[in-house]
Amino acid sequence: MSRKKYKKRHSHSTMEAKRQAAQAKLADEKDRARKRMDPTARNLLLGDLVFLAICQLLYSNGSISNEISSACSIFGLIILVIALWFQFGKRKDGEGPSGNWPS
Repeated sequence: MSRKKYKKRHSHSTMEAKRQAAQAKLADEKDRARKRMDPTARNLLLGDLVFLAICQLLYSNGSISNEISSACSIFGLIILVIALWFQFGKRKDGEGPSGNWPS
């Protein structure tokens, strides 16, 4: 009789469904963690955006010359490339650049 109660409470199909739901939840969490943006790249992009906006405002007001504005744009482009390297250029294990990016 106790065996019958155990089967009613813990049916194989219910336990299998719970196990599959737990595995799906774990897989979703791993996928979300993999797709998350690198914090260093995010901070570099935000800083670069603010820097370029300030440079553009200063250039529009005539506070900086054309040459300084060009230098600021080149510096902003370099920061952008560095941020992209942090986001996409690292290997899966997190060590150094991948084979697609030059060292």
